[in-house]
Amino acid sequence: MKYRDILQFEPIESVIQLRDADKSSAAKQLVSTYVISEDMAEKLVSIVIPNIQFDYPKDNKGLLIVGNYGTGKSHLMSVISSIAENADFINCLTNDQTAQSSKTIAGKFKVVRTEIGASEMSLRGIVTSELEEHLADMGVTYQFPEADQVVSNKQSFEEMMSSFHQKYPDHGLLLVVDELLDYLKTRKDQEIILDLNFLREIGEVCKDLRFRFIAGLQEAIFDSPRFAFVAASLQRVKDRFEQILIVRKDIKYVVAQRLLKKSADQLVAIREYLLPFAKFYGNMNERMDEYVHLFPVHPDFIDVFERITAIEKREIIKTLSLSMKKLLDTEIPKDQPGLLAYDTYWSNLRENASFRAHQDIKPVIDCSQVLESRIQQAFTRPAYMPLALRIIHALSIHRLTTGDINAPMGATARELRDTLCLYQPGIEELGGVPAEDLLSQIETVLREIHKTVSGQFLSVNPSNQQYYIDLKKTDDYDALIEKRAEYLSKSELDRYYFEALKRVMECSDITYVTGYKIWQHEIEWLSNKSSRLGYLFFGSPNERSTAVPPRDFYLYFIQPFEPPNFKDGKNADELFVRLKWMDEGFQRPLKGYAASMDLASTSSGHAKNTYESKAAYYLKELVQWLQKNMTTAFEVTYQGQSKKLPEWAKGKTIRQLSGIAPHETINFRDLMNTVAGVCLSTHFQEQAPEYPVFSLLITNASRPQAAQDALRAIAGQNRTKQATAVLDALELLDADKLNPMNSKYTKYIIDQLEKKGHGQVINRTELIKDIYGVEYLAPNTYRLEPEWVVVVIASLIHSGHAVLSIPGSKFDATTLNQLAAESIDDLKGFKHIERPKGWNLPGLKALFDLLGLAPGMVNDITQGKEHPVAQLQSAISKLVERLIFAQQTLLAGLPFWGQNLMPEDEAQTLRAKLEKTKGFLESLQAFNSPGKIKNFQHDAAAITAHLGTLKDLEEIESAKDLVNELGPITSYLSTAEALLPSDHEWVKNMKASRSTIMLSVADPAVKKTHAFRQQAKAMLLELKKAYIQVYMTHHAKARLGVNDDKLKARLMTDGRLQVLQSLSIIDLMPRLQLIEFQSRLAELQSCFALTDHDLQSSPICPYCTFKPETKHHEQPAGVTLKKLDEELDTLIENWTQTLLTNLDDPTTKGNLSLLKPEQKTMVSAFMKKKSLPDDLSAEFINTLKEVFSGLIKVPMKSEELRSALLLGGSPVTPAEMKKRFEDYMNDITKGKELDKVRIILE
Repeated sequence: MKYRDILQFEPIESVIQLRDADKSSAAKQLVSTYVISEDMAEKLVSIVIPNIQFDYPKDNKGLLIVGNYGTGKSHLMSVISSIAENADFINCLTNDQTAQSSKTIAGKFKVVRTEIGASEMSLRGIVTSELEEHLADMGVTYQFPEADQVVSNKQSFEEMMSSFHQKYPDHGLLLVVDELLDYLKTRKDQEIILDLNFLREIGEVCKDLRFRFIAGLQEAIFDSPRFAFVAASLQRVKDRFEQILIVRKDIKYVVAQRLLKKSADQLVAIREYLLPFAKFYGNMNERMDEYVHLFPVHPDFIDVFERITAIEKREIIKTLSLSMKKLLDTEIPKDQPGLLAYDTYWSNLRENASFRAHQDIKPVIDCSQVLESRIQQAFTRPAYMPLALRIIHALSIHRLTTGDINAPMGATARELRDTLCLYQPGIEELGGVPAEDLLSQIETVLREIHKTVSGQFLSVNPSNQQYYIDLKKTDDYDALIEKRAEYLSKSELDRYYFEALKRVMECSDITYVTGYKIWQHEIEWLSNKSSRLGYLFFGSPNERSTAVPPRDFYLYFIQPFEPPNFKDGKNADELFVRLKWMDEGFQRPLKGYAASMDLASTSSGHAKNTYESKAAYYLKELVQWLQKNMTTAFEVTYQGQSKKLPEWAKGKTIRQLSGIAPHETINFRDLMNTVAGVCLSTHFQEQAPEYPVFSLLITNASRPQAAQDALRAIAGQNRTKQATAVLDALELLDADKLNPMNSKYTKYIIDQLEKKGHGQVINRTELIKDIYGVEYLAPNTYRLEPEWVVVVIASLIHSGHAVLSIPGSKFDATTLNQLAAESIDDLKGFKHIERPKGWNLPGLKALFDLLGLAPGMVNDITQGKEHPVAQLQSAISKLVERLIFAQQTLLAGLPFWGQNLMPEDEAQTLRAKLEKTKGFLESLQAFNSPGKIKNFQHDAAAITAHLGTLKDLEEIESAKDLVNELGPITSYLSTAEALLPSDHEWVKNMKASRSTIMLSVADPAVKKTHAFRQQAKAMLLELKKAYIQVYMTHHAKARLGVNDDKLKARLMTDGRLQVLQSLSIIDLMPRLQLIEFQSRLAELQSCFALTDHDLQSSPICPYCTFKPETKHHEQPAGVTLKKLDEELDTLIENWTQTLLTNLDDPTTKGNLSLLKPEQKTMVSAFMKKKSLPDDLSAEFINTLKEVFSGLIKVPMKSEELRSALLLGGSPVTPAEMKKRFEDYMNDITKGKELDKVRIILE
């Protein structure tokens, strides 16, 4: 589908001139083609037409139509003046509201239209001459006086209009002037003041005459900074003029309704086309109607276009019309929004010769072109280049909208996304939030542009993240670098080549020898998986003597551009690497890197940072070339033979030799080290023919840690893969077990020990030799480093063959854990080694006897057997665990039936004995191998001294068993005792049984017998059974059963109770009686779920928690309930009688006469029947309250009455008691009318 298929394009390309409306046919066409928006219609109806009409009085003012070039300003003035001149044109208006309002001016004016061009005449001179000329054409003769003869121009206009009305008595005169602002801008300061004063006078005469004035301006003159110096004059002008602004909304309406008009079906099709893209933008959904009506023009095109202040005569509608004309036959893209955004205007602007000469536009065009050129040449992400170019064009347009082309203002990434509707195909597949995914890509493109031009031409304001074209950063650093690269010498190229090598060979900035490019270097001895130490040179062998002391190899990288002269001695320890092939892909970044670094060294500030950034980019490119071409570009020479790197692999691939995984890529340094390792392997083998072969790579850096891991494994701690690799390489393992006797390295040391006499030691210097500052054991055969020597010695310590001494410490088989915790550096510096002492047979046999093991097993240990050692350690662990539990038992106590079976002073003594034996046994846990047991020093007497503690242990465990078995039952019985009265028969029996059992427990011989425990348990269970029977009896008496529970439920809702509750609101009634009744009823609890089984685990009912001792129940709860039922009838009778008695009282009879007839009837019926009505209504209750309202209720509390009668003591005479009662009555009725008082006993 093409663009022309979804809109009805009507081109608008010609520029309307105000004078075109002088011709009737043209005027009609102008009126009929003018599109009036709702906002513009409002302005015409409320401002323009009221200020032009003269049918009704108004403070008419002059009119200023304000709009940029191409916004329809001249068209609007043509429409207004044409309607004012010819009433027939009303029917041509496209807005009904405007047409109706225009009737007040239609055909009522003669019109003078003029455009002010470049003129040196004053504004008065131009206006008066135009009026004189056109009035003459109308048949009106009038000549304005000369300016120097006029005090006020108002009189001249009055005279002119008088002459005009002689010819046209019913008409007004309308003067329409276009391009007034262009004219005013050319005027000098003094001249413009006079022109503005004249303009003010024109505005003033509009008020009193039928003369009207309309002028067209490109911008609002009253707000323009260009005329700030005449602010006072402008203010007086402003008072006499109304401004009509043609705003962007009006322009958009014209574009949508005329230029890009669409049918209803086309609008639907466009909406369906845009909707899938809306989710990628911040506000497209909210503005969808605007997008649809203006399609394919982006709504923000017009907004941004209007802000391009640097270009005065820009014509938005004409520009859009020309752009659309080119687009009509283009297919609408399906993979992105096909919108025409403001960035497309950049090509029009850039190609316009007149714009290129503009002082503010030319620098922007120049800067933008360089920026665009760099992106096209060096942008590293080609897929994003169209996006990058659109962003550059958009920012170039933005640069012209800020007024000041150097202001740090532009657009954020989010603004660019939304105002351009930028899009990158494939963005929908990222799976995140669409708008944020697109924003991230735009931010990436902006960063890539910034990086490509090294921060030149484009800047970002950190305070608001706006990107902008920066005209202050226009140095072309790339051109300067290219120029410097032309003059680089060979030695400079060699120097910077070595800098790149430093990166790929991962060399530090600090060299081994100051002033020379020499570093200590490691190469893997491939067959033995161990690193060898040597030197790496960037230069020739002539510098070998500067690297001391001598090492295992020398690796040289020779200068490619200016190679040195030297003789290859074909030494077995020397290797030469040469760069034999290079292409433009190598030379260009090398020269760029060298030139950038050289320029950076002589620069400062931003320039220095830029050159360094460029250098880093070139260096990265150079490193990538070296990495990519390392197998083809380099040649290695060893002992006179020169080959490419892969050719040295000797039948294997580099991948196989280096040991990298299939998915990994080997880097430059590892490849060089691998090839060097292949070449030098024979040399390393000849140096150390019997060096260990490791299964994991061991480097100089990892050797100390690997040795430490091996020591921990020998000490019985965690055995890592690295530890296993070390022990296996040193031949110390037999399958998975440590067995040093098969190792040639341990045999070498044992041989040295056996050469010494009894009690003699081997000093360190006798084992380890210093070779050019590096230490080895047997340097000509084993060539073992000191770390491995320490591991071998540790294995001999473990097997009981050696003891190691370092300053301040000595390590044997019992202290291997301490040895493993020592620093490897301290162990490497050991003083000497020696043989351990003989076996302690008496002590060992006593230990085995103590632990219940066969003493004969000691003989197996002396023969190196492991099994007896394992049994020994198992027995020790079990006994230590028993001791710990016993200590915890003593600490917590042994409570039994309220007493502690182990008094605290006795427990404290026992804990100390247990702790001593436990500490002794824990110290024996270190003897976990025959080698360690050889160092066992405890004598038999010290060991047998612990037998008494073991007997105590048995006593404690026996007491603990007793508490565990009988304690729960005694605890149950103790709780039960507290629930029953102290004088209860069961309580007496329980106390007697407790005395009997506790007496037996006090006897150690009795308490641990099985018979005692069985007898005591039977006695306790019988007590428990008896208690359950007692509790069940009490429970049944105190709680309601199933039937009684139903009776209580009925009683709670009984109608009699409801009657009493209704009557209780009458103050006279004894409410306390009801409360007491309800309380007694509520206290009766129901529980009929309890069984004997429920009381097996707890002596209290789990359902109602009944406690027998809390209340003595003289009668069963069911009997109490039945009595309450009977009592309810008594309460009803008593309360009824109370009401009748008081109603018959003379005090209340007076109140009866005050009742309403229906109330009297109710009360009379009650008094006559002497029983409460069946329906006790609220009206009846309220009537009684009203009748008794005069009575005074005085409660008499039984406690207070008793206290009053006992006041003064007892016994007492009848007369005294009577007086006390009367005094109490006087006290509670004091101040009250006695005939109205009613005593209520509570």
